[in-house]
Amino acid sequence: MGSQIILEKPYGAAMSGDWKSMIDYYQEHFEYFFSPVTHSLDTLCTATKSNHLKIYFEIVKERAFFVTEEEFLVKQNKFGNTVLHEATIYGNYEAVRLLAERCADLLSIKNNYGETPLFTAAEFGEAEIVEFLIRSKPKQCVVYKNRLLSIHSKRSEDGLSILSAAIIGQHFGKDIEERSTAKNSLTKSSLSRKEEIPLLIATRYGIEEIVGEII
Repeated sequence: MGSQIILEKPYGAAMSGDWKSMIDYYQEHFEYFFSPVTHSLDTLCTATKSNHLKIYFEIVKERAFFVTEEEFLVKQNKFGNTVLHEATIYGNYEAVRLLAERCADLLSIKNNYGETPLFTAAEFGEAEIVEFLIRSKPKQCVVYKNRLLSIHSKRSEDGLSILSAAIIGQHFGKDIEERSTAKNSLTKSSLSRKEEIPLLIATRYGIEEIVGEII
């Protein structure tokens, strides 16, 4: 993935959300474009938090003659996340739309936890993104009678179903750190009877309808 040294200027820009400064930096110092930006080793993944993904594509188009756009997009960070995983996690609908159009294969790539971007969209309560991915890329998402492809139906690390993940994600709302902590706690304590999780949680919190688009 290139040098493991965290570059001070783009790191500071990423942490403060100063995307224009990041873009200006990489336009001037393209040799560092594939170096880590943050301590989680995100590179382009940080761009999915902004609305400037198209500009990053233009930088690559102009300068990265040694790599195709698809090769560029399928790169994964420390956690195995692609840019599409990150876009679903942060709820950036426009980035998801752009990425799905440019590289449909991104929908089939799993991260280190065995989660596809469709799974992470459900896991983080992004119902609009789940619906968009299924409707716009059915070949990558569903099989006969609109049943989900098996790669999306469960997280391979612990067998958590996408239904369970969607219910957990919806309950814990938009706070990513809080939801991640609570999700891990619930998954570990309930894994021995994980077949009960969807009904159990739905009954407790009254959110039975939230997965209508994915079952």
